[in-house]
Amino acid sequence: MPASKKPTLRRLAVYATGLLIFALAQPTPTLYAIGCALAVAGEWLRIWAFGHLRKNQAVIQSGPYRHVKNPAYLGTFLITLGVFFAASGGQAGTTSRYLLILVLPFVLGVFFNYYLPHKFRVEGGRLRRRFGAEWDAYDRRVPDFVPSPWPRLPESGRWSAELVAHNSEVSTALLVLAGLAVLGSKFLLPW
Repeated sequence: MPASKKPTLRRLAVYATGLLIFALAQPTPTLYAIGCALAVAGEWLRIWAFGHLRKNQAVIQSGPYRHVKNPAYLGTFLITLGVFFAASGGQAGTTSRYLLILVLPFVLGVFFNYYLPHKFRVEGGRLRRRFGAEWDAYDRRVPDFVPSPWPRLPESGRWSAELVAHNSEVSTALLVLAGLAVLGSKFLLPW
């Protein structure tokens, strides 16, 4: 198994959370539609980002990177919210309500208090060492996570489907769509 595909604690936690979500899911049409909209918007953002990303080759300053330093993490956040909303519903007091009340705050707490700070620190340090003053100038101009509604930089690159595939985002997009389809089947078909 390649090193990048070895099960890590983070991957195992994501898989376990996914299984918990699907086990407890009792989607209702309204929350499912809201969740799908959020998840699709998040995946669209990730595809846009990875279509510009040339890892370790340059400080990427095109596409969504003109608005926010970490568009892929923002996309992941939207997908996470979307999946939780798509799975939630049912009657008050049912197990799926616990997804929004207990599990989602825990997942978001880990995401905002551990995952993002760790990633920002590690990636920021790596990019600073690799690109020096160019990274520092970009880092000062563009927000980390909450995007600026106006681009902070002029457009400097083009989106590429080949980069999306090279950055392995196609499998993630298919996984998100398959997960939403399974959740949708839970209110369309008797389980």
